[in-house]
Order: sequence, then C-alpha cells, then structure tokens
Amino acid sequence: MNKPFIAIEGPIGVGKSSLAHKLSQSLNYYEEKEIIDENPFLSDFYDDISKWSFQTEMFFLCNRYKQAKDIAKMTQGVVSDYHIYKNKIFARNTLSHHEFDKFDRIFDILTEDLEMPNMIIFLDADLNVLKQRIAKRNRSFEHHIEDNYLLNLKEDYLTFYNAMKCEGANVVLINTSDIDFVNNDSDYQSILEKIRPMIGAIENE
Repeated sequence: MNKPFIAIEGPIGVGKSSLAHKLSQSLNYYEEKEIIDENPFLSDFYDDISKWSFQTEMFFLCNRYKQAKDIAKMTQGVVSDYHIYKNKIFARNTLSHHEFDKFDRIFDILTEDLEMPNMIIFLDADLNVLKQRIAKRNRSFEHHIEDNYLLNLKEDYLTFYNAMKCEGANVVLINTSDIDFVNNDSDYQSILEKIRPMIGAIENE
C-alpha cells in the first residue's frame, strides 16, 4: 500500500493551513506545516520585494527541502499545507530574470530525487475573499500585499493546476469563495467526500 502524501495549495489566505489541520485530524495523517514566521527575511520582503526576494525564497527552499527529506522516512499518511513547487511560483513573481535563472537551477538540483505529493488539493477564492481572510488573521508582514500580487498568484496556481491535470496527476480544484469548511461541518464533509476516493486510488496503486 502506498503512503498517501497530500499537498494543499493555492494563493495567500485561501485556507491551506486550516484544511490541512482538519484533514490531518480526520484521516489520522501527519500534519506538515509550512515554516513561515521563522523566516527572518519575510517582513523585509513585503516592505521591499525586489531587494529581499532571493534571500526569502532561498530560506523557504532550504527549509522545505529538509522537511521533504524527513517526510520520505515516514510510513504514515501525510497532509501538507504546501507543495514545494510553490517556491517556483513565488520566485517567478518576485525575482529578476537573472536571479530566477540561478534559483531555478538550485531548485531543480535539490528536488530531483525528492518524494513528491501523490495528491494535490488546489484551493481558490475571489480576490475580495482572500483579502478578508488575510486581514482577519492579521499578520503584520501581510498588511502591504498588493491586489496585483494576489491576482498573479491566483493565475499562476490555476496554471499549475491545469498543467498537473493535463499530466494525469491526482488533483482537485475547490473554489472556497462561498464555503466555510472551518466553521461549517457540511462544507467540510463535502470536501472529504470529494477526496476520499482519490486517497483510496493512491492506497490501491
């Protein structure tokens, strides 16, 4: 039986961590949390993206690489609130062409032999919903996020989803604009019903 390794992805504020936590409890999976607050460059990044983006992305990449190596040793199912490919998505939006070329080569070297998620849940939401959720969680370093930045992330995640779907990957896209899976159990149960057959397919491969 293969180990289910679920990644949850989508733009900032869409609810990745909340869903990962609930799924980990329902499925008795290990919950892999993205390291965010520990990144010493993040507050500077949102103040001056062009100046601090390379340092920020390299910190995230190295930490996610270490987490991925640890996950590979596990036999328990895993649900993560990120996919390591998000580094490329964010880097492409923030790095200069020269910096991205350098980052891209490092990324490919580090990830060439990593165990990748065998299921990805893509979450999306309207821009206004994302902004409301970001404001509600009130992280000081997110106060300066611009609308265009969020819109670019939304578009890039949809491109990533479509590419994975075309490759035949085990993926699902859920628009969360009009649902509240955190506080409304019926909304959460509807998500569970969508993904349980996908998990079963992994286990039976």
